[in-house]
Amino acid sequence: MIVFAWLSLSCAALAAATCGYINLHPKFKRNLGYRIDPAPLADDPRGDEGLPPVTILVPGRNEAGHLPETLITLCEQSYPDYRVIFIDDESTDATPKLVADLARRYPRLTVVRNDDPPPPGWVGKCWAVWRGYHAIGSVHPDPLPDGEGAGQWLCFTDADIHWQPDCLRSAMRHAQEHSGDIVALFPRLRFGHAAEAIVQSQLALALGLMYPMDRAMDPDDPDTLTGGAFILTRRSLYDEIGGHEAVRGEVVEDLALGKALKAAGGRVRVGMAPDLLWCRMYEGWSDMWEGLTKNAYAGLFYRWWRAVGLTLAALVVIVFPPVYLVGAFEWLTEGGGAMAGWMLGFATVAYLFQTRAMNSLRRLLDLPWPYAFVMPVGTAIYVAIVWASVWRYYFGGNVWKGRRYGPMG
Repeated sequence: MIVFAWLSLSCAALAAATCGYINLHPKFKRNLGYRIDPAPLADDPRGDEGLPPVTILVPGRNEAGHLPETLITLCEQSYPDYRVIFIDDESTDATPKLVADLARRYPRLTVVRNDDPPPPGWVGKCWAVWRGYHAIGSVHPDPLPDGEGAGQWLCFTDADIHWQPDCLRSAMRHAQEHSGDIVALFPRLRFGHAAEAIVQSQLALALGLMYPMDRAMDPDDPDTLTGGAFILTRRSLYDEIGGHEAVRGEVVEDLALGKALKAAGGRVRVGMAPDLLWCRMYEGWSDMWEGLTKNAYAGLFYRWWRAVGLTLAALVVIVFPPVYLVGAFEWLTEGGGAMAGWMLGFATVAYLFQTRAMNSLRRLLDLPWPYAFVMPVGTAIYVAIVWASVWRYYFGGNVWKGRRYGPMG
């Protein structure tokens, strides 16, 4: 009994110390403060001067539910010289007809049909983007200048991302003002029901803690933070790393691409952009479960010991503090003495710091106040997702949109 008591007390103390460190460290507040705001033409005395040509590459597979809205927002940007290439990645729904109709309506939109399955060693999305990239010659038939100030840029985005009209202009102005070679924008997340908000908010917080934005922009730090929603980069830099061929086998290719671009000398700028773009990542519980199980083990680089370490840390520090709290209170009322009091104090501190951190993110995501208290629940669900991802990887492979990822793939 005494061993269990000391173990529980130690875990509660560790949770309090970890949650306190995260909350009180100045980087936590700075991480939430990085923001890239709209830079509309009306407020820019430079007008279109110095804005280089951009090609936007958008892969999509069975995205008929999103494209009538999202693809139009890409085609109606307040940017002087850009083109959009949509890569139809073996879609079997109404996507081909929808994008063909939109291409007739918007001359700047080109549709590339990719009917070839990914070659061995290629992830489907990477293969689709690579095929679309090699279609740029038909979109920009004339040679483009390669000078530092006017070189062509590429922008990668997903088919479910909604852009505001000033999105591309704002990102490019930000790159110019900060001498950036890579700009990653993170959208406002919208949710269809509570489960989406509970789980995805934990994931957003975890990514922010693992890849702080100041570290992401530090040229001396090899890690960075880029997301599939929006990555703007110089074409010369993309060519230097070998394009998506350099990350062809990466399921979480957006992070891998950003890291490769940074390693090649690219100067990174990242920030939250809730007024520039938004998305609903998943359509309900089953869609979210399937999508996150595809990515969870991949994000741990398919190392089982990372999954074990993440699970232990998540349970001890995040999931169990409410359990410590209830257990310590019962122990104290039964005469547990000083040890029970210390445990109650540590558990209370840990849970309060959790709530404080979650409340900051809740406000950023415009969620109602009860979501400040859901961190243990969301983390417990994500731990289950991680182990479902591990299991599926070794026993049949993770499935996403009809494709299988894993040893059996």
